[in-house]
Amino acid sequence: MKTQLALTVLIALTGCAPAAADIAKAISSDNPVMREDGAKIAQNYDDPVVWDALVKTLQDSSQKTKLNAIESLAYTEAKPAGPQLIDVLKNDPDPRVKRAAADALGRLCILESAPALVEYLSGFSADDREQLAGIWALGNLGAQGLDAETKKIVLETLVQKRESTTDKYVLYSANYALRTLR
Repeated sequence: MKTQLALTVLIALTGCAPAAADIAKAISSDNPVMREDGAKIAQNYDDPVVWDALVKTLQDSSQKTKLNAIESLAYTEAKPAGPQLIDVLKNDPDPRVKRAAADALGRLCILESAPALVEYLSGFSADDREQLAGIWALGNLGAQGLDAETKKIVLETLVQKRESTTDKYVLYSANYALRTLR
C-alpha cells in the first residue's frame, strides 16, 4: 500500500508517469493489489517489457488481474500475445476471463484464433448472450480475410448460430458478423 501511495504521489507531484520497467515490476509483484493496479495502468504502455509481464499474469489466481491484463493487451494492440490469449480462451475456467479473451482476440485481429473461437462458441446454447463477444470476434476476423478452409468453418458456425437462436441480440450479432465475412 505504501508503494502504491508513493507511486501515486510521485505521479501527481511530478506529472510524470512511471517507467515501463516500474509497471512491469508492479505487475509481477507478490501483492495482488499491485498486480491488479499494474495490469490496469499497463494500458498506457505500448512496450514489450510491459506486454511480457502482462502475459505472465494471464495465469494469475486473481480474476481481476487477468481481466485487467487482457484489456491492457488489447488496448495496446499487443498482437504478440495472441497465442497466450488463445490459450486463455481454451483453458481458463472462468467464463468472464474467456469472454474477455474472445473480445481481445477479435480486437487484435488474431486470425489464428478463429478455430478456438469456433470451439468456444460451441459451448453455448442457442440463446445464450454470453456468446456475443465470440460471435463479434469471428465477424471482426472475417472482415480481415480468412483462408478458405477457416472461412468455411466460421461461416458454418455463424449460420448455425443465426438459424438456431430466438434471441434478438444473438441474431443481430450473427447477422452482423456474417455481413463482414469476405
